[in-house]
Amino acid sequence: MSFSEHIKKKESLYKRKKEVLIILLLGLICISTVFVYTYIVYSPIRPENFPVVNISTEEEINKDEYVECTLELKTKKESDNVAPLKGEIKIRGKFNAELPKKGYRIQLNDDVSFLGMREDDDWMLFAMYSDLTSMQIKLSMDLYRQLRSTNPTAIMPECEYVCLYINREFQGLYLLVEKNDRRLFGLDEAQNSVDSSLIFQSSYAHKNFEYYLAEEWEQDWPNEYEDIYIMEFIMNELVSFIRDCSNETFFSTEEGIYTKFDKTNLIDFYVFNFFILHDDFWDHNYFIVRNTYPSKFFLVPWDFDRCFGQWLRRTSEPETSHEEFVLENNLLFSRLLQNQTYRKECSIRWFELREDLWTEDKIINLLTDYYDEIKKVLDIDTNMWYHNLWSENWEEEIDKAIRNLFNWIPERLEYCDLYFRDF
Repeated sequence: MSFSEHIKKKESLYKRKKEVLIILLLGLICISTVFVYTYIVYSPIRPENFPVVNISTEEEINKDEYVECTLELKTKKESDNVAPLKGEIKIRGKFNAELPKKGYRIQLNDDVSFLGMREDDDWMLFAMYSDLTSMQIKLSMDLYRQLRSTNPTAIMPECEYVCLYINREFQGLYLLVEKNDRRLFGLDEAQNSVDSSLIFQSSYAHKNFEYYLAEEWEQDWPNEYEDIYIMEFIMNELVSFIRDCSNETFFSTEEGIYTKFDKTNLIDFYVFNFFILHDDFWDHNYFIVRNTYPSKFFLVPWDFDRCFGQWLRRTSEPETSHEEFVLENNLLFSRLLQNQTYRKECSIRWFELREDLWTEDKIINLLTDYYDEIKKVLDIDTNMWYHNLWSENWEEEIDKAIRNLFNWIPERLEYCDLYFRDF
């Protein structure tokens, strides 16, 4: 073999080796890209680290009607896993449906328990987009539920944090929530009578109990499938009593307001919602519930996006009072608040709660537990959703909101101590 042929053979061998190396390198890049996209973009959170809800659907999810889907839950604890179930899904809410991060309502074909919550086929996924801390909504719901040890009407859905994937795409941190329905409140079957068990929702802002307009309320139970409509008659009677009767009749032990509504509920309802500074409230965003007559009505607060002095970029000082707004926009509580006995009973109840359930340490410890649970996921969720609010310093703004919440609560407790002491 000549020298030139030897050189050409070496060059050919080198070229083939180079081609093989290039192919191997490209293959490695492709594999890495698939890995990163699958496990970082698609799956930044794994079930062994945080509960994961996987939803699959072949249709576009919308706010107007349900579309078919399957749902499964995966966790680090195998006994808590839920195999894929068939159901339907839609976007939930009015205002929230227009936000970048959507919440969802889910109707499953079968009853199932998620993460130790009750068995049911109706569930909700709260996006918590307006709650920059992702803790205010859960804290509100858990604090209200604590009242049930001394107030049987303090019924509130259970809720647990999850990460959501839709068609394998990561959607962020969500709150999986039980549905406000007949099962939650332990109500009887519906009757075709005004004596029926019921759930009415004050859905749109208006001067509550000064008048009744059907379009400002929703009858959630009996539901549309029962074809029973009792809200108009019952609400007109309630409005007429609250608006027109004398103070003597209103507070009468024989026929007054406490013969119609549970008294402890009316006290706790005011104390709780005043403490959390429940904004976008009092003129709507609550339920009227009653089991079969002669059971009494009781109220259930709802929609906790605007609580604890923060809502998106808007903040309220811990010394803020909504009493004037209540007096102007909710005639039921306007009449109650003008009664010294009711005010005294609210004051007594507040300080009972401060002695045990609602100490500063207990509330801050509860909040700390939430933060420890979600802080790693919260960073990823923040990165996904809040660039459109703050183009540069979004991480700083979320951290600021969390610090504000931890600082706001002790100051609010101190203010409420003064408020109810002079109540």
